[in-house]
Amino acid sequence: MIFKSNIRIRVLKPLLDNALALVLLLILSFVLLQSLPGNQADALLSSDIRPDISAEDYRQAEVRLGLNKSLPEQFMEWVSGLIQGDMGYSLLYSAPVVEVLMGALPWTLALVVIALPLSLIIGSFLGLLAGIAPAQTVSRMLVGLVTLLSSLPGFVVALLLLSLFGISLGWFPTGGGISLQAKLHGSFAIIDWAYHAFLPVLALSLHGSVRYFYLAYGLAQQVGRRPFIQHARIRGVRGWRLLWRWYLPNAMPELLSRLSSSLPGVVGASLLIEVVFSYPGSGSLMLDAINNRDYQLLQGGLLLTGSIVLLGNTLLDLVIAVLTNRG
Repeated sequence: MIFKSNIRIRVLKPLLDNALALVLLLILSFVLLQSLPGNQADALLSSDIRPDISAEDYRQAEVRLGLNKSLPEQFMEWVSGLIQGDMGYSLLYSAPVVEVLMGALPWTLALVVIALPLSLIIGSFLGLLAGIAPAQTVSRMLVGLVTLLSSLPGFVVALLLLSLFGISLGWFPTGGGISLQAKLHGSFAIIDWAYHAFLPVLALSLHGSVRYFYLAYGLAQQVGRRPFIQHARIRGVRGWRLLWRWYLPNAMPELLSRLSSSLPGVVGASLLIEVVFSYPGSGSLMLDAINNRDYQLLQGGLLLTGSIVLLGNTLLDLVIAVLTNRG
């Protein structure tokens, strides 16, 4: 009974927390749209499209868009539309916002799904390697390099990789998600996408691996002081065997528990990295929405991105809660 009660608490708590966060996200997305200068009617009837717009035409546009209603009424209508799968209409792409976002979402998810475990693997491995023997020259060099990397935003790392491997060396494409030939033929190949996505994934993985490096570095020193590690060293266990069989199993539960907290940072960095590489994901889409005052598309992009983070956090929290109770 106690076990069942504990697991129910561990499962219900993340669900309730993320449900509350979703409500706050809805309110924030709506308030953000209202706080921007102008409105959807201004974008629809801008002077470069209709220089002879009259006050009556502007009023009719506001009525059609529901902008003449009070804010609570607009919010309830918007939430009602969301429940029915309606996120508004994109003036920039002349299509429903849902369709536009669903076209960009797989590109962003592919980056995040690949970069998140890579960040964990790269950061944890290098952190444990440096933490096992912190006084060695290689360990000190690793700490220095990661400290330098931690001072750089993700988009700066992306710019450096783009300049070196894309422009100077010409090893990888400087932009896009697939080749021009594939676009013209309407085809898609995994190898072609991987070739274009290599630098964005690398930039995102390096950015996300910093926090795991420091965590693994500290855990390695904590684990190294435990008696079973001392006994293993006395028996002559060294190198990779010591890392793989003793350090990693004891550090991995703590490292895995940080996956959910690192997800928002990885998703946020991916949006900016996509812009650097002109990658056809949600980041480039939201930048276009900002530049062209497509408020509905921007609002939908923010809401969808936040929802993905909350959903990912919920799933990771549930998995960790189950594993913790089993463990």
